[in-house]
Amino acid sequence: MSATDGTILTSIKSPGPNPQGLTYDGEHLWVSDRTDRKIFKVVPATGQVIFSIAFDGELAGTAWDGSHVWQADRTSRTISRIDPETGTIALSLGIDLPSGDVTGLHYETGGVWYGLSRLGQARKVRESDGRFMRALPTKGDICGLVLVGRHLYYTEPSEGLCHKMDATAGAILISYRLGGRPTGLCYDGTAFWVSDAEAGELRRLRF
Repeated sequence: MSATDGTILTSIKSPGPNPQGLTYDGEHLWVSDRTDRKIFKVVPATGQVIFSIAFDGELAGTAWDGSHVWQADRTSRTISRIDPETGTIALSLGIDLPSGDVTGLHYETGGVWYGLSRLGQARKVRESDGRFMRALPTKGDICGLVLVGRHLYYTEPSEGLCHKMDATAGAILISYRLGGRPTGLCYDGTAFWVSDAEAGELRRLRF
């Protein structure tokens, strides 16, 4: 499969050594780190950490719903809605599937998308109770994901790629070479941000 390069606009050091989930709240980035077991609120221009939330688990994807942070945990196979000021878990949804590791997260009004690596799916569940809504087939190593318009973008860390797929038909339209080990992925309204767990960096890119 052919791939084109993404254009790096800026790069900042990750607040922790093993960045995973990544999301944007309209002003700041939120990045979860698996080694430090924290979710960091970061200034995009400088990488300055505003504060952090301790999270006891194997942190994976992170999302923002307009008022709360959502965090996926591979160990407990849960997706938690967290108060960004207190760190209190307001809601926890269990992943009721026999296989697949929960990875990236993306919030969409009424539901939460998450990636399932090994199984190779992006799934949407209802935010109130985790009830299944829809699924799309992906590469087996899906990690970070974000929905932009009618397109779903997701990273494939083992290959250093980001795939753009039609969220209606489920077909990959184009792939982008990112290099490193791209984990988290989000969109700030103009460009994409990706966390690189290999380099310990957060990069802003344009595809």
